[in-house]
Amino acid sequence: MVIDSDTYNEIDDQMAIAWAILHSERIDLQAVYAAPFTNHFFGNNSSHTYVDNPAVGMQLSYEEIHRVFERLPSRKKLPKVFTGSTCYLKDSTEPERSPAVADLIQRARTAKQTLHVLAIGAPTNIACALLLAPDIIEKIHVIWLGGNSYDWKDNQEFNLMQDISASRVLFDSGVVLTQIPCFGVTNCMASSVPEIQYYFANTSRIGSYFAELAPRCPWIGFGSRKVIWDITTVGYILDRSWFTCQFVPAPLINDNLSWSFDNRRHPIEVVKFIERDNLFIDFFRKIIDADKE
Repeated sequence: MVIDSDTYNEIDDQMAIAWAILHSERIDLQAVYAAPFTNHFFGNNSSHTYVDNPAVGMQLSYEEIHRVFERLPSRKKLPKVFTGSTCYLKDSTEPERSPAVADLIQRARTAKQTLHVLAIGAPTNIACALLLAPDIIEKIHVIWLGGNSYDWKDNQEFNLMQDISASRVLFDSGVVLTQIPCFGVTNCMASSVPEIQYYFANTSRIGSYFAELAPRCPWIGFGSRKVIWDITTVGYILDRSWFTCQFVPAPLINDNLSWSFDNRRHPIEVVKFIERDNLFIDFFRKIIDADKE
């Protein structure tokens, strides 16, 4: 498995990466790729860094991945980390062959079994790899957190909107794809500052880090909650019984971002429902006991 992550953007990317590594007896996480992002709403530090350049977002994510690693038990084998795309596919005339893209292509081509690619940001790195090496669609399974439910009122979703061209590549390439929609499905994965701090403060080093980060996200303040979106991709790998899924023709993304469907297109798997508590119980226990294992 590999993870492609805009890690600095929120708090849930860090949680997904840590949870996967702490499940090393079940998950062979081989690499983590830093994905580009831009965000004018918040940063995950006390100064609320506003990122207006995808290359900066990617570099901040690269650095944040290492901060997560520093707080995990030293006995855990850590995956390799690679820098990703410095611009979105929608803003480029050709796919960027970043270190992350080159590694994904090489790793997929030499994989002895299916390589699961957990994409928890704009799918720029994944799309570049698919365009540069379309043969890897036979070797990988992409699990992408992106887009909203097909029944939701709109499709104004962060990961999809960051790079619409890359999102279209995912749905058009024919790659084996599991889509985990955000609003209408994954928004059940909500937590709060009090809950995160109650379970994690003064536990493991990584747990204490999450308790420290939680109040820095402005929209999970008093009386509000934050959706921990990205751990769903790891949960899908850990136990498919936590997910209700359906196979549908790969949707088309219209210019207004709405979905269209053509029954002649190849099938993808889409998640319809998530057993929220099952994921959080396992996740909380792994983080709390991280330094005891």
